[in-house]
Amino acid sequence: MEIELKLACETDALERFENSVLPLLTNQGIDVERSHAHLYNEYFDTPSEFFGKRKMGCRVRAKNHEYEQTVKTNGEVTGGLHQRPEYNVKLESPVPDLAKFPADIWEDSINIKQVNDELEGLFSTHFERTTFVLSQNDYKMEVVFDFGEVKRKQDAIPICEIELELIDGEAIHLFNIASMIVEHIPSRLSDVTKAARGYQLLHGNVPEKRSLPAYLKLNEGLSTEDAFCKTISIGLQHWQYHQHVYSQTNRLKALLEIRESLLILLQAVSLYLPVLQCKELLELHKALLTLNQAWAWQDQLESIHRLRSRKGPFSRRIPKNQNLMNYLMGRREGLLNAHKPHALNMSKLSAKVQLAASRILIEKPWQMQKSGSEISVKQHANGWLSQTWQTVIQSLPADASMNENQYVAIEVLLKQSLINGFMLSGLFADSRGQFRDPWLDLSSGIVELKAILLLHEALNDMQVDDKAEFSSWIQDKTHSLIKVMEQTRKVAMGLDTYW
Repeated sequence: MEIELKLACETDALERFENSVLPLLTNQGIDVERSHAHLYNEYFDTPSEFFGKRKMGCRVRAKNHEYEQTVKTNGEVTGGLHQRPEYNVKLESPVPDLAKFPADIWEDSINIKQVNDELEGLFSTHFERTTFVLSQNDYKMEVVFDFGEVKRKQDAIPICEIELELIDGEAIHLFNIASMIVEHIPSRLSDVTKAARGYQLLHGNVPEKRSLPAYLKLNEGLSTEDAFCKTISIGLQHWQYHQHVYSQTNRLKALLEIRESLLILLQAVSLYLPVLQCKELLELHKALLTLNQAWAWQDQLESIHRLRSRKGPFSRRIPKNQNLMNYLMGRREGLLNAHKPHALNMSKLSAKVQLAASRILIEKPWQMQKSGSEISVKQHANGWLSQTWQTVIQSLPADASMNENQYVAIEVLLKQSLINGFMLSGLFADSRGQFRDPWLDLSSGIVELKAILLLHEALNDMQVDDKAEFSSWIQDKTHSLIKVMEQTRKVAMGLDTYW
């Protein structure tokens, strides 16, 4: 069983490790053995992608004129910890021979000879590997630095990563060493394998933004502990995936998904903390508050994106005004230059939050003390949902109209309540959609109102020939939107709850 943590890093990671981390390790009495090798790996599959469709990998590695074939079967990733079965067999030539693997790794219905006959090389990896074997009394692990590329014909994707693989001992030691590494080396947890990048090249795919599901699917009898862990897992997975998307494409939509992931993680810890009480969750909550604040500028970026979009409510007017488009572009570039999303994704704070959340999924520290972790989450869900939505209702006037500033003022509370619904509504009947839809529409309306407020600010900051007429158009737009939102709010406040 391969058990490892994978960190995406920068090209100077090895130098930083040797200068800053290695002395700390030796001072702690950790034995260190260093080695270096150039590795060439050819990845094989059938034309119908026998391995790829099963989320498996098959490669032949060349090292010092010796050959080894490896099959990695489908495993699992928990937060950031990869666990998957791995099988290695020596070869006399760089030609795979699947018959040399144990027969029980294949399904009974598979004709492995036929699969072997159809194998062909699809892509390769070439990289320099520097390995540090760390050992103490109770564990042994490898810390591996890989720098090179995944290559198919003329296309290539760089490899720049650190792998921490457990040889002996408990997985928690991986997190201890990883925590030391991220203190000194800009990095982030990654769940993207070299093989996955190779298949990306094979298909000519650019990683795309993915939307979260409408709600988290939970079984009715699920424990509070398991429901919490499932929520944290999906938040971490969504976050890590969109960090990868942004690193590959620079697409700003990926940053909005990162922000969404962080809001889910923060709200999940806030919601479950009173039940799963432990200092580790409290510390994670504080760190998530700080990290979410560091990403708060995404609200402005989303407003700018909506205003500049050639689709949607502003498309008929704003994209035709070049001065305004240039102003908004300048605001966007100013935000990116000020907040440096690449650096933020690789920051110490970001990496420490990822490791802390992933570590909590493995350790489950609340089990060390009496808690309600084994109680069915549905026993809590009714009270949690009632409390949060009652707070929202009390923040809304029953008989008076609301203006744009009042709507913007309730955005945080409404967002928190909607995230609670995302986390818990899977426990209830399909009527949840009927209840949630108008509130989701209100949330979208608030985002649009914030874009209009930014547009007001833009008109005050720049010269526009038809400013008076433009201001009148904005007022009409605001009035129409508020009118629709008031109608939606009336419907939403009159609906029966689904829990």
